[in-house]
Amino acid sequence: MALPLPRGRHIQIYHRRMEGNYEMPSMEVAQDHYSLGFMIHGDRRIITPTATYDLHEGYVSALAPYIYHRTVPGSNEYYENTLLKFSPSFVSDFDEKLGGRILEQIYEFPVKRFDEKIRTQIFDLAGHMLDIYENKDYKKNYTEFRLKNLLYEMLLLIHENGKRDDENITSHNLSLTKEIMEAVYFMEKNYMNPISIKDAADAAGYSVSYFSRLFAAQLGIPFSEYLQAVRLNHVKQELLKTDRSIVDIALDNGFVYPGNMSSVFRKRFGMTPIQFRQKKN
Repeated sequence: MALPLPRGRHIQIYHRRMEGNYEMPSMEVAQDHYSLGFMIHGDRRIITPTATYDLHEGYVSALAPYIYHRTVPGSNEYYENTLLKFSPSFVSDFDEKLGGRILEQIYEFPVKRFDEKIRTQIFDLAGHMLDIYENKDYKKNYTEFRLKNLLYEMLLLIHENGKRDDENITSHNLSLTKEIMEAVYFMEKNYMNPISIKDAADAAGYSVSYFSRLFAAQLGIPFSEYLQAVRLNHVKQELLKTDRSIVDIALDNGFVYPGNMSSVFRKRFGMTPIQFRQKKN
């Protein structure tokens, strides 16, 4: 379970920096708070029952209460973010005052990106809130009042300016069970190695035949196709962030034959790995 809010508090803000290989040891669910994560550096892969998605520098992630999730590294770069948690009661009057369902709309899509000007504004606001929180004196009853007003300003900025990054979100066909989430986690963690459908079925605790049917039903694609997509996602990140050769990238991301990687990459993205690297540069 995700750590709850401190007793007697309705909001919590903290900054963290961890090694790039950090991963959550188990699935977590927040039972008493919403969360907003502000990605300062690094790349993360988030697995939830309804979608698997990527976070990169400058992105904001939004997780509502009671959503199981697990994170794994998206690259080898260090992981740094600011995390903001707040209780539903803390924002109970937000939609009421604005006459809509803005909060629900914000959390409907868990990952947001922004134009540079708005991104800077949002991250500066998160930093300002962190400063207030870390220097707080809860004997002064206006500390949470100040944070609430800043939070409302931030939520409006996210609602009005956030852009969906559909390229980096894989929506699941059905809501994933915990067992299939464990299999997805296993695949995300071991994609660089030769892994079979039996390995993933064992991680879920199912027979191969039952796992194969359940996996395809929930993810909407077969095991082999999903594994290929996971590997290609990591290939894309290395093409963007490194100058390593295509052969080395392919071999280090689970492709036994580099030529096969280039072929499936072109089929999926409409361009060769070299063209993708040139286009992004």
